[in-house]
This record gives sequence, structure tokens and C-alpha cells, in this order.
Amino acid sequence: MSLLRRIFARAPKAVVPARSVATSPAPANTLADTVPARVIQLAGELTRLAPDRAEVLLARLCDGMASGSNENALYQTAEALATAVYPKYKFSEYARLFLEDTDFLAYYERFMDPGNWHSLDRKYTLDQLLKLTLHLAGDVAECGAYKGASAFLMCRAHRGSGHLVHLFDSFEGLSDPGEFDGDYWTPRALEMPEQVLRESLAGFDNYRVYQGWIPGRFPEVAGHAFAFVHIDVDLYRPTLDSLEFFYERTLPGGVILMDDYGFRTCPGAKAAADEFFRDKPEPVVMLSTGQAFAIKR
Repeated sequence: MSLLRRIFARAPKAVVPARSVATSPAPANTLADTVPARVIQLAGELTRLAPDRAEVLLARLCDGMASGSNENALYQTAEALATAVYPKYKFSEYARLFLEDTDFLAYYERFMDPGNWHSLDRKYTLDQLLKLTLHLAGDVAECGAYKGASAFLMCRAHRGSGHLVHLFDSFEGLSDPGEFDGDYWTPRALEMPEQVLRESLAGFDNYRVYQGWIPGRFPEVAGHAFAFVHIDVDLYRPTLDSLEFFYERTLPGGVILMDDYGFRTCPGAKAAADEFFRDKPEPVVMLSTGQAFAIKR
């Protein structure tokens, strides 16, 4: 009980129920009068699970939620709480400008489930890297289109350019994982109907869809040159097949962006890229987002 008394003493005064000044003086409040039983129970459970950190965590939470806390204080609270729960995660610096890009945030929320911000930084990176290749006279390709969130950015970037965005997907989910792919993915994971992709791209006419398992329909674009290639297929075999086909068709200065390279859940994607680029002149640059890219020489 003493822990909760110390912590809640730091919370805003509104926590304590208001009493009429016209009544006779009320007896001192007990903890049960001001704090719901469930909150007391949870605080006790936290103390049991993390006896050396419980008071600090609760104090941080109260400080952050207190009225008048500025954004930096809220950020520090979120960092402290998240790091305590998952120490491996490292927060980046406070006040990054891309988190103030309201237009981009609105785009992202259109495509993602509520509360799913897992690929926000990757989508933003894709959107920025596209700018490096807009001057090149080549098309765009994506291997693994899923719902079309990335395809939307590519179609938007090339609206009116005269270049096409070629989208390859089985629309039956992932193929069978192989020996290099670990145990995270299962066959048919990420299955998504083609119609969802087309609905995402409503209003664009600068794309083509190729339904089928990679690399079955690649030959249909064998005569095209590419300025930008986005590979997001999670597994070793389709990643390698995509690199083997599109590398030689990527223009000098073009970008090959691999979405899955830097994730422990996708060891096959990294293995395929490392294997393919081992004898190539281009370095593979891994980003803190988990992506990696190469600029064709």
C-alpha cells in the first residue's frame, strides 16, 4: 500500500473525489476511497513482477499523464515504459520531423489496421528513395504487392511520368518456406485478394498487375528497363529469383530496395541478397528500418 500512496500522491489532484465545502470536514481518505480496486491489484502485480522498477515505472506514468506535461515529457515517459518492458528496443531521437508529416500519416492510416504503425518508417523511406530515380527513363516493379500500400506511393510518384508500375503477386500468400527461411513464416501467410490491391489503387491508371507465383510472369516484362525495383517477398527463393531477373534490367542509378533484409523473421531474404550481391560491384546498404538497398552502377 505504501507504494501506491507515494505514487498517487504525485498524480493530479483530480484523482481525489471532490467534496462539498458545505459539509462537515470529511475523514482522511483511505487508498480504497480514491483508487479503484483493480488499479490497486494491478499495481501489486507490477510490484511482484518488477520489484526493483515498479515505483519508478508508476511514477513515470503519473508524471507523463499529469496535466501540463509537454510533448518531450510524454516522449520520455513512453521511452522509459517501453524500454522497461522490452529492453532490446531502442528509441530514436525525440522530435523527428517525419512524424509531423500529416499528409503522410493520413496516407498510412488509410492502408493499415488501427494501431498498426509497424511499417511507417519503411513506407516513408520508400517514398523518399523514389525521388532518387524520377529522372530515369525506366519503369517501376514491385515483387509482393499485398494490399497496395507501397504500390500507391510508386503510382503516385510516377503519375504523369509515362512510366508504368508493374506489380507481381500470387494473391495466395507466401510460397512454401525453404531451408534458409527459419520458422516464422508459413505457407499462404499474407494472403490477400487482388481486388484489395486494385481498390487501393483506384484513381491510378499507370500500373499493371501480374497474378502468379514468382518468377512465373517475369518474362512478360523482359523487354523493359527499370528505374526502381521494390522486393518484398520475405523468403529466400522468391527474393533470389527477383534479384536475378531485375538486376540486369535496372538502369544505372536505379534503386533496388529490399523490404525484408534486416529482420530476424526473414533470414532467407537476407541470405538471398547477400548471395546475389557477393560478386556484384554495388554495396548493399542496410537501414535502421530493416530495409536494405543498392544503387545500380
